Amino acid sequence: MTILIQNCTAITMSTPLVRRGVSIAIAQDKIAKISADPQEFAHQRFDKVIDGTNKLAIPGFVNAHTHLPMVLLRGYADDQNLQRWLEDEIWPAERKLTEEDVYWASLVGIAEMLRSGTTTFSDMYFFMDAVAQAVKESGMRALLSYGIIAPQPGAKADQELKITEAFLKRWHGHASGRIRAAVAPHAPYTCGDEIWRRAKSLAIEYNTIIHTHLQETQTEVDDSLRTFGQTPTERLEALGVFEVPTLAAHGVHLRDSDLEILKRYEVRLAHCPTSNLKLGSGIAAVRKWRQAQLTVGIGTDGAASNNNLDMLEETRLAALLAKLNDPTALPASDALEMATCGGARALGWDDLGVLEEGRKADIVLVEMQGVQWVPGFNPVSDLVYAATSADVETVIVDGQILMERREIQSFDEERAKAKVRQLRAKYQKQQ
Repeated sequence: MTILIQNCTAITMSTPLVRRGVSIAIAQDKIAKISADPQEFAHQRFDKVIDGTNKLAIPGFVNAHTHLPMVLLRGYADDQNLQRWLEDEIWPAERKLTEEDVYWASLVGIAEMLRSGTTTFSDMYFFMDAVAQAVKESGMRALLSYGIIAPQPGAKADQELKITEAFLKRWHGHASGRIRAAVAPHAPYTCGDEIWRRAKSLAIEYNTIIHTHLQETQTEVDDSLRTFGQTPTERLEALGVFEVPTLAAHGVHLRDSDLEILKRYEVRLAHCPTSNLKLGSGIAAVRKWRQAQLTVGIGTDGAASNNNLDMLEETRLAALLAKLNDPTALPASDALEMATCGGARALGWDDLGVLEEGRKADIVLVEMQGVQWVPGFNPVSDLVYAATSADVETVIVDGQILMERREIQSFDEERAKAKVRQLRAKYQKQQ
């Protein structure tokens, strides 16, 4: 399919950062040409022409860490700390999950992400075949991983790794490359040493990354020091985990010595500010991460601890929290970099996140006609500090239009929402 977006303003995440009055030509799955010359495309024919007047073209947001099907548990167990939330509320509810439940919840989550401008996400959960099927049908792009939980070696650990390898075989590189699979030991506190060693071997064998949670709470760090005499980061380094590319979510309680280790191994970090605040985990030292020249993306985490998947909102919060004591700590352009090309690099997807010729055509068009865009001095600042997800109008992934004029094209959003509403009774807590 060939598409021409005419006469838009573009935030390229390259040089120059902002280009006004440009047209963007898409051929197949890539950006073919970006030009401010109105005659450049005069004699070319396109399957689709989109008027970009008063629209802002941006690279699609990359949600660097989430648990997509947890939209099913949105509002289920709020206002609790992480340990109680997980152990007393979420894990018992998740024992009721079925593959069909996960499939419909995934479609609802994808609809929510498309409506807020996300084109790629990194997911860790259960029944991942159902998540992958939803991604395949919807046209989204995703790095998917089965969440391994196995504190001890034995039959349970063997089964978890068997599920992981089967998923890798089925889905890594599937859907014309839109789906990649990772290896995901849930966290240092839920996985024993043997699991970590075997997970590393699987990641090497299938040429993929490890996706995990790391030092989200102070309790996690204290328990690790008491049990192993090491922080979780030090323990994973000793096990050789970071010798393969690793994406670590949260990192709220990383010590300076931990950051030195992560920098040495080029570990990527996913910053999830809303979830960390809501669960009382704390505020991550993102400025230190960036000063250490770590690759940093932004993630929403799951909708049970956020409670939405809105990357625009998450980007704004990341910028504002970093400014707590210094308004220059994380400028709007840097926060946007984390939400787009930074997140893409964190996932190991280097051809995403930038509007340049030859890059993947994952493009979001944002309306700039709302009152919050007036007078319009700086589109980067306006996007990060003033825009809302309701401004997202059109979403293109891999050169295909998945949402146009706020209507999702690739699947039946209303049916998915109805299915998940029907599931509410199954998960309703007894009074």
